[in-house]
Amino acid sequence: MPRKKVLVHLDSSRGYSRDLLRGIYAYNNSVSHWDIIFEPAYFLKNNKKRNDLGIIKQVKPDGCILEFAENVPDLIAMNIPIIQTTSVNLVKNIPYVKGNYASDARVAADYFQGKGFKILAFFGIQGLDWSEERKSNFQKMVSDSGGEFHEYSLKGDEADVLSHNFDELENWLKHLPKPVGILCCNDDFGQILINSCSAAGIKVPHEIAVLGIDNDELLCNITYPNLSSIRRNHIKTANAICSKLNSMMEGQKHTDEIIFTEAMEVIERTSTDTIVNSDPDVSKAISFISNNIHRTLKTSTVAEHVNLSVKVLNRKFKVGSGNTISEEIQMRKLSRFKQLLLANLSVKEIAFELGFTDISHVSRWFSNLEGVAPMEWKKKYAG
Repeated sequence: MPRKKVLVHLDSSRGYSRDLLRGIYAYNNSVSHWDIIFEPAYFLKNNKKRNDLGIIKQVKPDGCILEFAENVPDLIAMNIPIIQTTSVNLVKNIPYVKGNYASDARVAADYFQGKGFKILAFFGIQGLDWSEERKSNFQKMVSDSGGEFHEYSLKGDEADVLSHNFDELENWLKHLPKPVGILCCNDDFGQILINSCSAAGIKVPHEIAVLGIDNDELLCNITYPNLSSIRRNHIKTANAICSKLNSMMEGQKHTDEIIFTEAMEVIERTSTDTIVNSDPDVSKAISFISNNIHRTLKTSTVAEHVNLSVKVLNRKFKVGSGNTISEEIQMRKLSRFKQLLLANLSVKEIAFELGFTDISHVSRWFSNLEGVAPMEWKKKYAG
């Protein structure tokens, strides 16, 4: 039986699309074994339309995975199964990928509130459903928990953003009550916000903590301060895309079905590495724990750093953060452990990185806290 040919067109300059490409590659390498065909780079094409029909007619693919909707009605008329990887500019009667925006809002709200933020805000763009839905879900969760909510949206479509006059945005940032945690509609807007804070002389993260969505690692790490972001299950989404397309190419009908991407966790970087606490001793202790998470930390060492007894500091911790000193250390080590797992370090390497002295018990420690062994957790969340 001849191998199926699948045309893939994703904007590989974006972290979301690169994640999908990695997932498509992994699925194809182990399951489907299609001939994957990519459209030429945009600047190499004579016809500047994306999804050029001339290329498609020449290739004659058995199926398409497309980010853009240009010529999709023509492809439907050609009886070529299609999955669209975005909910923007949808065409009826084809499956598409959409974010579970309530899950984004829940992860963000829990994260900020766990850090003690009572004032929260959203920064997005008007007229785009994915931004508006993230905002409305986040606003509801903040309001339901008794928090104070603010929002600012750039006007126009995405093409207008780079030419936007940011004086109004900077003025909004200056007049926000502080400290405030701001959820941005995606990582691009997180970068815009951090740059605007810098221009306005606002300290990130101590006055404004900034959180993006999608965890585009290149963009997050090149931004200064480095941008914290919500990691979503893009690799798992890619598996679902490939599985559904495979069944469509086998003749099964799928129309207007949604493949959801779910928020998983916050990958914390410098832009949110702070805690809102009225007790300076607790804030100082948490900062010390965060900066020394690679060491073998004892509660007595943390208490000595703030010149208090363990008993007194534990009492302050329970009032200020809800955790004991030991629980705070464990929580932060666990969070860092997960990040390093997803960065493909071995359990042994991570144990060394985080200052565990008894490497043989690290997996048991992780399982006791998380409910599953480290590699099982990685398999579940890395797709």
